[in-house]
Amino acid sequence: MLKASEETRRIVRRPLGTLLDTDGLRKMLKGFSGIVISVGDVVSQRLLDMGFKPGVCVVDGKTLRTCTHSVERFQQGRMVLRLVNPPGTISKESWKVFKQALDSQPSTILVEGEEDLLTLVAVETAPYGSIVVYGQPGEGVVAIEVNESSKKTVLEIVGTMKTCG
Repeated sequence: MLKASEETRRIVRRPLGTLLDTDGLRKMLKGFSGIVISVGDVVSQRLLDMGFKPGVCVVDGKTLRTCTHSVERFQQGRMVLRLVNPPGTISKESWKVFKQALDSQPSTILVEGEEDLLTLVAVETAPYGSIVVYGQPGEGVVAIEVNESSKKTVLEIVGTMKTCG
């Protein structure tokens, strides 16, 4: 298991991609035919409400660590995978589960714990040309185009984490 260090927390407080409002996200995804991975309940719900169907949704039934969402909508017509991921960590099995989810689209990863840092795993495991979106509380939605640069950035961030367990 990897645990976020203070350096990791400092880095991930800033958007890791392009910060967008709902209209900007709609424009970016209009006509996009690649894989979209949404990390977080609110952004996943927003995509579904806008008519977009993410290839992979990563949800935990919480917003800002408060239970507020039913995850049932994210399960309809999708392969459902479960992942235990304690807050502030990336569990060892995360990479395996993401690869299964990508191979079983449309799919939903139901997280017991917290999904925040799983954005890093999403970028690392997604094929080039995919888009990973996640919410930036109080600011909007962040879209990360998966390419050599974003994968390199993610590996550098993961390198700031501490191995434990």
